[in-house]
This record gives sequence, C-alpha cells and structure tokens, in this order.
Amino acid sequence: MAEIAIEYAAGNRLRSEAETARRLIDAYVGDRAEVDRVTLSPSTEPVFCVSVEGDRIWCTDPREWIDAMDAVSAVRRRLTELR
Repeated sequence: MAEIAIEYAAGNRLRSEAETARRLIDAYVGDRAEVDRVTLSPSTEPVFCVSVEGDRIWCTDPREWIDAMDAVSAVRRRLTELR
C-alpha cells in the first residue's frame, strides 16, 4: 500500500492549500487499491511537496500559486510506475 504525504510550510494559507490538495488527491486516486492514505505534514521548511512512499515526487514554490491538479497528475504518474 502507498502512503501519500503532503508537506507544507506551516501557516494558515498553506494549510488551506494543503487541505485542498489532499481532498483532490483523495478524490482522484484515493479509491485505488494501492493507496493506503493521504496525510498532511506541516514543516518548518519553506516547502510545498507531495511524496509517495517517502519519495518527493512533486514540489512547487510555496510563495507562488499552488496548482493542486499538478500534484494529482504527479501522484497518478508515480502510482502507475509502482504497479
């Protein structure tokens, strides 16, 4: 089973962005048998990244607009590779 983690710089705006990304990832890939769960991890680092099984697969500049659908696409690609 794959665990998907969203790591984000702690702060109110990014918490909301991380929640949006979690909901979208869960909606688009959460029902796949290989997905165990989608978690949120606040960080002291200035990051916004998505990891699958501990490997960062997608990162974006947290000061910019965050496109959660790009994160969904990255997760889909990685899950396909893991099959």
